[in-house]
This record gives sequence, C-alpha cells and structure tokens, in this order.
Amino acid sequence: MEIINAAGRKADCLKIRYAVFVDEQGVPFELEKDGYDDDGAPCEHYLITESGKCVGTFRVIDEGSAAHIGRLCVLPEYRKKGYGAAALAFAQKEYAARGYEKLVLGAQCHAVPFYEKCGFNVVSDVYDDAGIPHRDMEKKL
Repeated sequence: MEIINAAGRKADCLKIRYAVFVDEQGVPFELEKDGYDDDGAPCEHYLITESGKCVGTFRVIDEGSAAHIGRLCVLPEYRKKGYGAAALAFAQKEYAARGYEKLVLGAQCHAVPFYEKCGFNVVSDVYDDAGIPHRDMEKKL
C-alpha cells in the first residue's frame, strides 16, 4: 500500500469519489465536486494505491492551524483492510511535521466509531451534509 500526492491525477481521485459518494451513497453529482477540486485551491489530493491500483482517496484542506481531511473514501472491495486508518496515520504524520495543531473532519455518523479508533474526538452535534448525518471530529497533533 502506498499513499501518493495526486497532483496531476485529480481525475483518478474524482473517479473513486463518484463511485463511492455519488453511485453508492446517492450524494447529488453537483455536490460532490467543489472549489477545492479546482487548480490553485488551498488543498492537496492523495491517492491510496495497492500494487499500482487506485483503491481510495482523500484530500486535505489548509485551514490555518488545522488540516481538514475530506472526501476520504475506499472502494467497497478494499474496505476493512486498513487503508482508511493508514490514510489517517499518513495525514497525522505529514501535517504534524508541517506544524499544524490538529486534524479536523466531518464524519458520516456510521463512521464515527472508526474515527474514534483512530484517535479522533466528536466535537459537534449531528448535522446534515448532502442528506447524510454527520458529526465534526478532531484530533490534536
């Protein structure tokens, strides 16, 4: 497994995101892609690969002292194999080294226990995002 910066490979990231969020979870197509996917946005995109195959993706948005992890997803056939946890560990190490104070994210409620196992804490009530219940979470670096 390898996590690589996806500069120049956003199409690969979007293909995975559309498969998971749009096709599988029913998020409206027009809500999935946003300004953080544009060139020059304060955001880095990453691909999770296995033997050269793209199996997951996530992005990290610069929010000053916080690095905001977003759009973390793994293709269904690769879930429960440690890819998501590896992505979070990578982000923790990478963004701590860059001087960020914390990682933040908006977790789908069903995924809250996964993020808690990875050291994140819930910091908000439940809210709706694209028709899916979410909670904000954070982890101090």
